[in-house]
Amino acid sequence: MRPIRTAFVIAALMLAAGIGAVVARPSLKMASLGPAFSLEAAIPKHFGDWREETQRIIQVINPQAQKVLDETYSQILTRSYVNTDGYRIMLSLAYGSDQRGPLRAHEPEACYPAQGFALHRKEASLLATPYGNIPVRRLFTSKGSRVEPLTYWLRIGDKAVQGWQSRLVELSYTITGHIPDGLLFRVSSIDADQARANQMQDQFINQLLQAVSPAERKRLSGLGDS
Repeated sequence: MRPIRTAFVIAALMLAAGIGAVVARPSLKMASLGPAFSLEAAIPKHFGDWREETQRIIQVINPQAQKVLDETYSQILTRSYVNTDGYRIMLSLAYGSDQRGPLRAHEPEACYPAQGFALHRKEASLLATPYGNIPVRRLFTSKGSRVEPLTYWLRIGDKAVQGWQSRLVELSYTITGHIPDGLLFRVSSIDADQARANQMQDQFINQLLQAVSPAERKRLSGLGDS
């Protein structure tokens, strides 16, 4: 069944690309249709059981070269948070107003190994929230003594997507003459226990989504109210 499914996906992509080639060049940015969006203003520094750690004990790694960051994203936010038990979560958000072709957000499973991290495991999962499920990827990486499990998703246009779905969503906007915006949402922690790291990261994400406004939640995750 897997080869049949893959062939179907490829055929769908080719059909969408063919249609996109004959329509008008997309010119309307989705980011311009709504209110201005600021990551710095949208993400609270204290929510639930978490507070920003201003004196960062652990550095938040961004596994992409600065030139790539500048060319791909219009906003980047990195913070480290700690809860009352002393557990630390590193948050990294990257927003781009244009998610076409080479301007699309770069997925961590490609960027981390390029910066010397070993990628030990990768799995797709659904992160349950009160507002719906988010399709996420969970990675287990290390570099020297730094063992860093992470959870991430990519929001393109109005939904969170993974893998080949991102290309289909991009093409669906292109066909209508729109340029989708997008956001890469990533959390990680220094923890050799991946099960514990996943649990703490899920808790962090859920408390963050509950702390922001519905409009900000939509921009972060593609999820509306339940």
